Amino acid sequence: MKVKHLTLAGAALLMLMFTSCLSGNVLNFDYKERAQSGTPENSVIFIGFYGYNTLMYWSQCDSEYQPDYQQLDGPFIVSAPVAPGSRYRLEYQYGQVKSGNTITYWSGYRSMQDHYFDIKVPEEPGIYYFGYYNGQDSYRMGEPVKMSGLFVTTNPVKQEKECLEYALKKYKGTAWEPVIRERLEELK
Repeated sequence: MKVKHLTLAGAALLMLMFTSCLSGNVLNFDYKERAQSGTPENSVIFIGFYGYNTLMYWSQCDSEYQPDYQQLDGPFIVSAPVAPGSRYRLEYQYGQVKSGNTITYWSGYRSMQDHYFDIKVPEEPGIYYFGYYNGQDSYRMGEPVKMSGLFVTTNPVKQEKECLEYALKKYKGTAWEPVIRERLEELK
């Protein structure tokens, strides 16, 4: 009887873990709370798009800066305020894509030495738009490919606007809102 209870408890735990990975807006911080100390005058938020990924873990990987770990939902990437000059690396990604009646899921951890997807945060405080990437291009013949180029696009301004509009939802009512709105105005 004890084994049956342990099996049921284990199954329930696995189901909880699986469904939490599939749910949106899985974050390990509150944007508004982090925005109280990380302002546009003393920090940077990095934004971008990494297609088909619905959950990503980013780690600050420069030993000169405080450790930081950010669990972000995707495919739009909006960080919490970070230290200018720091470096963030993609550590884990989970995604899915539907094609007809088939849904393909993937997940994978990246070694911090892998340099798979590396973001060097600018020294200047403010918003850093790092680009619009297509997740399908991150593997070729089963091997990871360094994220070195932007996804081929005919309208990069439109894509940056999409990322800023998503960031605006996260930072509404904070000191970042006017900065995001100002950048949106510049792009008109």
